[in-house]
Amino acid sequence: MTFGEKLSKLRKENNYTQEQLADILSVSRQSVSKWESDIAYPETDKLIDLGKLFDCSMDYLLKEEITEKTDVHTSGVVKTVEKLSKKLMTDQNKSKAKKFTKMIGIIFSVFMAADIISLIVYFLVSGIPA
Repeated sequence: MTFGEKLSKLRKENNYTQEQLADILSVSRQSVSKWESDIAYPETDKLIDLGKLFDCSMDYLLKEEITEKTDVHTSGVVKTVEKLSKKLMTDQNKSKAKKFTKMIGIIFSVFMAADIISLIVYFLVSGIPA
């Protein structure tokens, strides 16, 4: 079963017209028609969206030898990936915050050192014992 045949079957099983599926994916109806006719293939992000929409794997969509859609529950996979992405972003933000704090500390230390040096120079020049 080709990608186009599977897409057409999934679309019809879910009671979508080509126009409705095109609207969901933000593509033209002609694109969906070309996909179903195996004239063209969708971009990767659209393939992922199709997998989410029809709750099927990329293997099912793309491999002709896989003819049965198994219960993949891609939403669980997507949730796991989203959770890991959020954690990674949080870790990256923590790292950025630590770097920013170190930078502020260094700048503060430089200004404090400059103030101390200027006070020492002031007392030496003005003759007041330190």
